[in-house]
Amino acid sequence: MKIDIVVNRRIERLYEECMTLIDSLKGKTKEERFELYKSMTNRLYPHAKKIVDLEDQLITERKDYQRKFKEWFFVICKSSFSNGRFGETCFELYKKEIVKKSKKDKCSSKIYAHKVILALGLMGLLEGVKENYSNSRDSSHGYYYKVDYFRWFELINGVSRGNVYMSLDIEVDWSGYEDWYGERQYETIASMTVEPKLYKQAKTYLENFDDYFFTTTLKADEKKHFTDKWFAARAVCAIAEHDTYHMLRHSDDSEENDEEKLIYNAGRYYTCLTNMHNEIRKELRIDGEQVVEVDISSAQPAMLGLLLRERYPNVKSSWLEHCEKGDFYEWIGSIVLGRKITPEERKVIKLLIMRMLYIAQRPTEKKDNTSFGTYLKKYIKEKNPSKKENLGKGKLFKSFDFIVMSYLKAEEPKLHELVYEHRTKLKEVKRRKPTAKGKTTKKRNNLSIRMTEMEVKYIKACLKAVAPDVHYFYTIHDCIGCKARDAAKVKEVMVAVAKDMFDATLNIKLEKGTGETIMDDFKFIPEEVVMKKKGWCPEKKAA
Repeated sequence: MKIDIVVNRRIERLYEECMTLIDSLKGKTKEERFELYKSMTNRLYPHAKKIVDLEDQLITERKDYQRKFKEWFFVICKSSFSNGRFGETCFELYKKEIVKKSKKDKCSSKIYAHKVILALGLMGLLEGVKENYSNSRDSSHGYYYKVDYFRWFELINGVSRGNVYMSLDIEVDWSGYEDWYGERQYETIASMTVEPKLYKQAKTYLENFDDYFFTTTLKADEKKHFTDKWFAARAVCAIAEHDTYHMLRHSDDSEENDEEKLIYNAGRYYTCLTNMHNEIRKELRIDGEQVVEVDISSAQPAMLGLLLRERYPNVKSSWLEHCEKGDFYEWIGSIVLGRKITPEERKVIKLLIMRMLYIAQRPTEKKDNTSFGTYLKKYIKEKNPSKKENLGKGKLFKSFDFIVMSYLKAEEPKLHELVYEHRTKLKEVKRRKPTAKGKTTKKRNNLSIRMTEMEVKYIKACLKAVAPDVHYFYTIHDCIGCKARDAAKVKEVMVAVAKDMFDATLNIKLEKGTGETIMDDFKFIPEEVVMKKKGWCPEKKAA
């Protein structure tokens, strides 16, 4: 099938420069070329056992070589030079892109990824491996590279903003899933439209992002805030522009040598909609019709309650009862605060419950004399995200953890036993890449994985039951999105499957958009101002 990809004009300019490089290599002897290859390979891949070369790109008759290289050039440059990861050209960041899923180039994809990085180095864009990353001995080049910003601005000088469109001839492999599961989600996303106002907001955000992000000193939490919105904006633009490349980006349970990611995902299906805020998703349209999302109220706590019932069939649980009623977080709020909670307090309590179930550390055993309400009030009052305490480590969480776990120990000992067991008997999994100190494993709370696996099993069963009657749908973890006309049918199926699978009456809710979605805008900063602010002026470089 044809995979459409929308590329910034600046990336197209880089490819033109790359073709100039290829032409210049043809004018050199083989010995001269390999001297260049060897030198650049040592700089970009300090632990490589073989020299990376571009010799196949010099064979004019083999058009398939040029095609593969071009596809990967746009994939890598699109990831490395047009988003919030500017300059972070690391194989880990793009190895799961849709081209990697191609049945055609499955074996050669890594080879061509290496070649593209080499070409970027020979073009003068990449200077070498960033400090502290050269200790990696992974031949798949999991490195972060230094970018020559002067060279970057030199190449894109005069290139207007905007996009170009191209198609990649790729046969998509829906590995790990039945064909209908992936294809139906693709068809659904491909049929979506975006309100013009929302598209304009997202487009403006993307165009101004780099100019703001890379010229402003931001703390870690602030960077995450802006990059999260960047992913949402990119997803909106992918749908509006029918950019199949980003529409189809997903994870599955068939990845190799990625135990941490594999276990954590537990079979969940990912598309461009996954990182999009739910309020933005609900302003999308399927064939012009409003989107409605059908999901489980307090899904993860409900799965915990079902795990408890699976282990102890005859045990009565207030925890599960309130999940089924749909007032779980209000119930928890009454336990920790002794009163009715506000909507803002409910949001924080929801996050704290997730941390309590997911965290890989022993429950808090020492009582804090300061009340939980005091810590909660202080947390909500703090408006600066960078100054808010870590919910997994701070006094707010410890106070919450002590109260809830003490309650469970006294009132629901079997549930306390289940949570305590998984928080103390941790599972050791392989990291995706070693830490700076060389650690290759990490400990993980297996409870979250078990809950997610149960959730995935349930959602897949619901989709199989609803698929004959509802053609368009998408999934976001415990949620099924569909046309407004199909929402009642989807809800009916989800209730029936829960009753059949778990003998439980899960609280299934319908959510639709408000028509009031807005995104943060940045004022456009002229490129000349950006360059001067960072000291990247060509005049200064020459001096």
